[in-house]
Amino acid sequence: MSGRMLDAGSGSYNRYSHFFHCNSIVRMDVKEGNNVDIVGSADDMPFKDNEFDSVLSTQVFEHLEYPEKAAAEIARVIKRGGYLLVTVPQWNELHEEPHDYWRYTCFGLKLLFERYGFSTIEYEQYGGFFSTRAQMCMRYLIDSLGLYKKKSWFVRLISFLFRMWGEVAIWFDKLDNSKSNRKHTIGWIFVFMKNADHIKSVASQFKISS
Repeated sequence: MSGRMLDAGSGSYNRYSHFFHCNSIVRMDVKEGNNVDIVGSADDMPFKDNEFDSVLSTQVFEHLEYPEKAAAEIARVIKRGGYLLVTVPQWNELHEEPHDYWRYTCFGLKLLFERYGFSTIEYEQYGGFFSTRAQMCMRYLIDSLGLYKKKSWFVRLISFLFRMWGEVAIWFDKLDNSKSNRKHTIGWIFVFMKNADHIKSVASQFKISS
């Protein structure tokens, strides 16, 4: 991830820039915010062809009504030889309803981007069976007890216990290298590279009616 990087779906605060050493980062989101440079959608980007050296998209594709159109747009705005880093969930509770549409396996995400001229450089899952089960239970308790809306010593205690629970779950996942464990995951992180110049305005091939 280098050069001029697009953070497609940055959110309203700066979460990731300290991980990268880019010349510049353009942060785009569908909503205005302190961390947003450009308001726009991943499936209809307000940028020229081949404008970016690299693209970052974290936990966005599950919220896109037309993910193939977004993949095509990324292929349009990224330069040949540029890198794309994507994270997606395989398991998550419903969130940001009603705009929560998809979940992805590694095979599905790989197929999606390779259709648009990308090759898979590297990918890894985050979490196995134990981490996934721990997160499911934590998310259930957070929602059922309304913990995000409360501030008290009880919430701080629960937060501490959750962190310990998470550390233990991660430790068990590291011990268990079986295929059974690897079939379960919270989500995936992929690094792709654009192989070839794609056709101009490739997203225009999608005729989506209202």
